[in-house]
Amino acid sequence: MSIKPSITRAFLLTAALALGTGAAFAEDIKGRITSVDATAKTFTVNSEVIYVTDKTDYENDYKRFEDLCQGHYVEVDIDRRDGRLYADDVEYKASAKENKQ
Repeated sequence: MSIKPSITRAFLLTAALALGTGAAFAEDIKGRITSVDATAKTFTVNSEVIYVTDKTDYENDYKRFEDLCQGHYVEVDIDRRDGRLYADDVEYKASAKENKQ
């Protein structure tokens, strides 16, 4: 039994779309924290409001949400869902130069 070329193309297209969709959600934002809202548990980087959850990991000098400060440079791995950005992890960077690495 041979597989028709049209079925093979359809399978490959479906696989490529599935892989592309997964990659679209893996994002990071780098920049300076411009505001922190302790009540809402959010902070803003590059005009993007980012929410933290109890599953957010903190790296380098950060241990918890309360360590985030306006003016700090950060790299944030984010997850987009329900029209919001959620921080998977937040990494403190000593400077903008280090943030470009």
